[in-house]
Amino acid sequence: MIFDQLLYERPNIVKFEEVVFELLGKFDSVNSFEEQFKLIDKINSLRNHVLTMMTIAEIRAQLDTSDKNYQEEQKFINKNWPVYEKVVASYYERLIRSTFKEQIKQKYGKQLLNLAEINVNTIGSSVIDKLKRENNLISEYTRLMANAKIEFKGEERNLSQLDKFVSSPDRMLRKQAIEKKYELLEQYENRIDELFDSLIQVRTQIAKELGYNSFVELGYARLSRVDYGQQEVADFRKMILKYMVPISEKLREKQRIRIGIGIENLTYYDEEVRFKTGEAILKGDSNWMIEKFKTIFQQLSNQPGEIFKLMHENKYMDLTIKENKARGAYTTYLCNEKIPYIFANFNGSRKDVKVLAHEFGHAFQMAIFNQNNNIPEFILPTKEACEISSITMEFLIWPYMEEIFGDDAMNYRYSHLEDAIFAMPYRASIDEFQHFIYTNPNLSSVERKKKWIEIEQKYMPYKTTYNHSYLKKGNFWHQQTHLFKFPFYYIDYAMAQICALQIWSIAQKDIYTAWNVYMDICKQGGRLSFLDLLDHSGIASPFKEEAFENMINSIDTWFSKND
Repeated sequence: MIFDQLLYERPNIVKFEEVVFELLGKFDSVNSFEEQFKLIDKINSLRNHVLTMMTIAEIRAQLDTSDKNYQEEQKFINKNWPVYEKVVASYYERLIRSTFKEQIKQKYGKQLLNLAEINVNTIGSSVIDKLKRENNLISEYTRLMANAKIEFKGEERNLSQLDKFVSSPDRMLRKQAIEKKYELLEQYENRIDELFDSLIQVRTQIAKELGYNSFVELGYARLSRVDYGQQEVADFRKMILKYMVPISEKLREKQRIRIGIGIENLTYYDEEVRFKTGEAILKGDSNWMIEKFKTIFQQLSNQPGEIFKLMHENKYMDLTIKENKARGAYTTYLCNEKIPYIFANFNGSRKDVKVLAHEFGHAFQMAIFNQNNNIPEFILPTKEACEISSITMEFLIWPYMEEIFGDDAMNYRYSHLEDAIFAMPYRASIDEFQHFIYTNPNLSSVERKKKWIEIEQKYMPYKTTYNHSYLKKGNFWHQQTHLFKFPFYYIDYAMAQICALQIWSIAQKDIYTAWNVYMDICKQGGRLSFLDLLDHSGIASPFKEEAFENMINSIDTWFSKND
């Protein structure tokens, strides 16, 4: 069914809670694991319906943040999502203490019980109101960033629309555009600081009430990190500092030289420009690009081609910037329809190609695995694992870039690989910043910003010469949605990037083998933990130095050949 024609009915959370608890009441008293399996199926069917309705409402609320009806539905979700989570936590309790725990493990795999055990303590009746407040704060940040506008070049433009100009080959134009962007953000600086401070406080309160030392531990549990912890992530950041920061700085210096004589230092308005002539140029609009991607995915393999065509024809993607549309890009899944949905904001830059490939990587994994899956926990792998399928897809389409960029295709590949390198120090910065602020929740906004500057200069030394008042105050992170909506998630992209680059390295020699590795990962869905998935697929863990050493050699070789 076409997305616009999907019927939305506000889910009856009270009834959902009553029915599930009635089923859970039978769970302990049944005499066979077959009967428990039937109860699990019934509970999951009820959950899938609620998730489907909430997902429809959230998509529509973000497609138009001025739509009063769906903004009301978003408020309903913010209020009732914690109730849904509380019900699911009760279900997890039954799984954990089931007499037939071993049979459950044999049928569904150990990951379901691992997820139950780590998530059972992320919710409680005493924190329901605080969880509602957390959700409302996140929604306010989303609306603020979607609706903020400023006049530029004769038009009112939002943040996403301004981003189109920040990579212009016209240095004066991109300087004007990014200064307008920071002027706009500066208007909301105090409110963003207030929202973030409120989020830190309410998350810390929730964590304390649930028995955690700080929100850091709760944040890890929410992300279902079942087979590694803070020490492994800290060690991962150290390896980024050791391996990725030096190559990033070297590439930034090459970029400075490449984009023009007379630029003594990169500035905040030069950072996104990789070539003196500008970026690789798209040869058409978003509709043109969709048609190109239909061909590309069909050439890659029949399955991605068919899935992309199905999603497009049934309007399970909305890719263009619109007034009052929320910022960002994501892929979600409609359980009852068994189809993914892609949300994005194309601005006409080369990064639109990366965004569409990335989000379709998620969509493809969901579509491949979930045709025969009804377990909500397995729709996606855990965050760091699910990002492997999305980031790898960005690289698997490399052979077809001439169809989009023509003679600029190699410039696109060069910039895209640079993107992968440049992103990792930034993601480590965001992660270290989060660990610091949630370990020290009573800092003032000024103290937080001072710490951001310290961390930013540690991982991205080239930024020390940036001379803009908004940036010099330590505000760059204000525009990083993950800090507000998905705490501790952002480093997952860097972990996945190390894994994806290993598959990219294989693809440089044998695209067929790389595709088979990729397909095997997608077919596992969420049945395996992160490290178990890597072991299954033969990919080196990002927590091991060999993963970095092998990847750096491949990167150096590629840049040497293509400089």
